[in-house]
This record gives sequence, C-alpha cells and structure tokens, in this order.
Amino acid sequence: MDQSLNQPCKKFVLRLESIAEIMENINGEIDQSTAFYVLLDHIATHLDVDAVALYVTKNGEKLENIARLGFRLNDHVKTMGSDEGGQAKKVLSTGKAIRYNQTTGNSTTEKFLNFMRQEGFYDYLGLPLVEDKNIAGVLELFSCTPFNTTQDWQLHLRFILGLSASTIQRKKILHKRKMTETELEVAYSETLEAWVRALEIRDRYTAGHTQRVLELTLRLAIQMGIPQEMLVHTTRGVLLHDIGKLAISDKILHKTGPLDNNEWQEMREHPRFAYNLLKPIHYLRPALDIPYCHHEKWDGSGYPRGLRADEIPFQARIFAVVDVWDALTTDRPYRAAWAKQDALSYIQSKAGTEFDPKVVEEFVDLVQSEQAITQPIPVDGTTTKPL
Repeated sequence: MDQSLNQPCKKFVLRLESIAEIMENINGEIDQSTAFYVLLDHIATHLDVDAVALYVTKNGEKLENIARLGFRLNDHVKTMGSDEGGQAKKVLSTGKAIRYNQTTGNSTTEKFLNFMRQEGFYDYLGLPLVEDKNIAGVLELFSCTPFNTTQDWQLHLRFILGLSASTIQRKKILHKRKMTETELEVAYSETLEAWVRALEIRDRYTAGHTQRVLELTLRLAIQMGIPQEMLVHTTRGVLLHDIGKLAISDKILHKTGPLDNNEWQEMREHPRFAYNLLKPIHYLRPALDIPYCHHEKWDGSGYPRGLRADEIPFQARIFAVVDVWDALTTDRPYRAAWAKQDALSYIQSKAGTEFDPKVVEEFVDLVQSEQAITQPIPVDGTTTKPL
C-alpha cells in the first residue's frame, strides 16, 4: 500500500482489498462454512464490532445459526435464533432492524439481557438480510462499547447486508446444485448397473465377465499412467463395453456354433449400436471410447471403422487386451478355458497386429505380478464399484 495515503484513504483501500478477497472466496469453490466465516471476519474487522452471528431462514419461519465469531458462549448462540428469548426471531418476524442498549428504550427479554451481561456486550444490532424481497437470514452485531455509527460505517453496513444476503442465496444454490449432481450421479450409476445386469442375463455365458475385466483394466490403466480423474470414465466405458449387444438378436447371441457371414456382420455392428445408444447421453460421452472402439485393431483390420495404431483411443487399446485375455481364460460353450500361459503367449504373438505393443508389454508385466492381481483398485478414492 502507498504509505503517502492519509488514514481515511488507507482505511478505504484496506476495505476494498478485503472486499476483493471476500468476493473471490465467496465466488470460488470453498465450502459453505468457510465462506461464511470469511464474511464474518470481514464484518468484525471493518465494522469494528466484537462479535457477529449469522442465521439463515428455514422454510421462511425458523432460523438456523450457521456461523458465529467472537462469543464465549458459542453453544448458547447456536440456539438463540430459534429461542423466543433471543432477538433474531423478532427481527425475522417483523422484517425490521432492532437495536438494543441501555439508552435505546427498546424492550427485550430477561434471557437476552442475561446473555448480554454474561458476554460483556453493551450494544446490539439485529438486521434482516433481504434478497429478492424475501428474508434470507438475520445478521447480529454485538459490541462491548457503543457502535461508532458514522456515515461511513452506515454505508459499509448497507453493503455488508447486501453481500451477506447474496452469499446465503448463492451458497444455497450451489449446495442444491451439488446435491442434484450427486443424485444424478447415483441415478446414472444405478442405470449403468441395471444395463450390465440386463446384458449378462441375456448373454448367460459371459456372466461375471464385466466385473473381471473392470478390475484388470483399471490396474492396467493406472500402471500405464491414465490420470485419476479419467478412471471414472474408464470404469463406465468398461461396464458399457458390450451394451450394443442389446440390439443383437437372441438367435445370434445364444448360438453355440460359429456364426455365418450375415450373422457375423450383424454382430460386428454392436460397437456402432453402443455409440448410437450412448452418444445422446451427455454424461456418458467421455466413456464412449471403450464401447465404440474396443474391437479396433492395431493394424487397422478391426471394426467398426478400421482405425489403426494411435487412431484408436488409448483406453480402448488397453481394454482390448484385457477383454481378449478374459475371453480366453474362461470357459465358453464351444471350448474350455485356455491355460493362462497359453493365453499370455497368444496375446504376445498379436502385439503389433491386433494389439498396441506397448500395452501388451505392460499387460504381461501386470499379469505376472501376483500383487497387482490380488489388490483392490481405487477409483476416485473409493473401490472399483462406485461410478
């Protein structure tokens, strides 16, 4: 700060700097509780008061204390908003500011007087916080000496009231939005799980396949450096990798012998069916790579688009190896499971033609590590099950 500024100017600059800081915090991603305490600290400092309490309205009738600063009897302050002996409820019911000290002549309760004496306060001011003509909460100011209600003080108080009301409304909206996002995420998770169950009921020969490939794919993805924030999309992609088979007829899906040309052509369309099914769902678009591209091959001979090498999304290249591994090492109606070493040799033989050579190299290291195979894999800080 420029030291040549006079005292009133310095005070104004400090206040502007504090307002900028508080606005940045309130508009940022800090949690609701922290935002309110940042606000109260600003009020106590720049209005020169000894204690501040902030209440929000519940259903338009009740008050809940969400932040308080400068009190010795914190637990008592928490209940004052709903207590008939407090002043905050009176502010809410009247919609008007209430000031109390020994000279105002305003009536109050014996309980409130005892509270003031116990805390050592002389002056009190309770103010309604109005947003869009509705009372969003109540702000209470306490001082051990009379408030210094200069014109500057009153102007800043008016700003504080607007800022406090808008902060409460903003944080309510953000909290509601977060709750909505959480509910949507749960709904999507349940939908994905239902789709997977429906698919495995239809294709009874692959029961359990999805969970097995999910765990191994996540291990390989982590080993190959896929960022943590992408693992949730990898998880969804694996769960939905065969969702396109819902469009395949039971006759083809349940056939125990080899498919003829027409049947094979229909089966090869299931990645495209998956793409058409999932693309309209914005939430699932980041998970499309695996369902759409896991049958593409490194040399360009795969389907449905004949992508080659790095044109194939990285997550799909990882999953392709795991998918074939699981298919080879589990029993199918037309053949018994292969020995793991035979399956591993087959996969190694396809490096550079069917599979990304680097992925094969990493996969071999992974499979040969007992520790990697037996330990659970975290997804975004949890087990592999949540999406």
